[in-house]
Amino acid sequence: MLSIKLAEQIVLQTKEKLHHNINVISMEGVILASKDEERIDAIHEGALQVIETGEAVYLDDNAAKQLQNSKAGVNLPIRFHDQMIGVIGITGDPEQLREIGDLVQLTTEMIVHQVLRENESEWQRKNSEFIFKALIAQAPLDASMQTRIEKLPFLLKGPYEIVLIRLLTEEKQHQFSLQLENILYRRAMLFGQTDMEEYYICMCEQDDTLLRQLQQLQQKFAMAIGVGPTVPTLNELPFAYNGAKKALAHSDERGIKHFQDIEIYTVLKDETSQEAHQYRQKIAMLSPKLLDTLRAFLACNLQLNACAEALDIHRHTLKYRLNQVHTQTGYDPTQFSDAFTLQIALLFARR
Repeated sequence: MLSIKLAEQIVLQTKEKLHHNINVISMEGVILASKDEERIDAIHEGALQVIETGEAVYLDDNAAKQLQNSKAGVNLPIRFHDQMIGVIGITGDPEQLREIGDLVQLTTEMIVHQVLRENESEWQRKNSEFIFKALIAQAPLDASMQTRIEKLPFLLKGPYEIVLIRLLTEEKQHQFSLQLENILYRRAMLFGQTDMEEYYICMCEQDDTLLRQLQQLQQKFAMAIGVGPTVPTLNELPFAYNGAKKALAHSDERGIKHFQDIEIYTVLKDETSQEAHQYRQKIAMLSPKLLDTLRAFLACNLQLNACAEALDIHRHTLKYRLNQVHTQTGYDPTQFSDAFTLQIALLFARR
């Protein structure tokens, strides 16, 4: 866990403030970095005692002479998450070093913590980016992909919704990235960049507050926002992503464009497309009786009495069936906008 690069950083950041030689030693007792470069790669027997006991070891001149590659001074454990990962040695009078030893140890552990957390964060970012790009490219959910998903710091579960953001100017890009990262901090979602100006967010839980925060961010930065359709499974993420791309293409800096807002345009453009197929699925669960009722109701221009008379059924029976359509599809046929959506779905279902 304690790399040569990290060891060199520790020596670099401490040697300027101390008039003593600093050694950073691995858990094998090997000096990884030192102000005295001739000691690098040597076995430090004083540090081996620290590794064996887990306690600080103070050596005077006589004690140091009994140990290989050791000099008078103090050797202290370096810990990360309560686990020893190495040793830091300070050369000098052990009695004088008692006053600064604890401070050097604390400073070293703070450096280690910061660097290792940054490394972990960078690995998580790359893992998250790999997962997202693989999923929208329809990569199989094999054992390797499942292992990567399990290493995410949150549970990847549906429903899923993809948000795409495109900066319309290159100004303040760094500030935007920082503010977006602060908004998304500790949220259960994948996020990153598809290119220099385009950012993606894959929400793994319904989060209405996020869109409101993005709208507030839109007041500070020139940015377009497109939201794809909600999908229940990871296998459908390509469809969600393509929907978000289409929504983004119709968006500007004046608000958020949802795929549902422009869905009809994509459907009418190509009735053999996946969008058209998904549109047909809106009514796929309806029974023949409910489909006939829906067609009759739409044909009667949403007039309850006229439809009940045409079907020769009671008005309450008609209301019950229309409520069933609403429950099963999520669209209320008594509302004009929903009725229009259902009408288009019926149209494509016949083709």
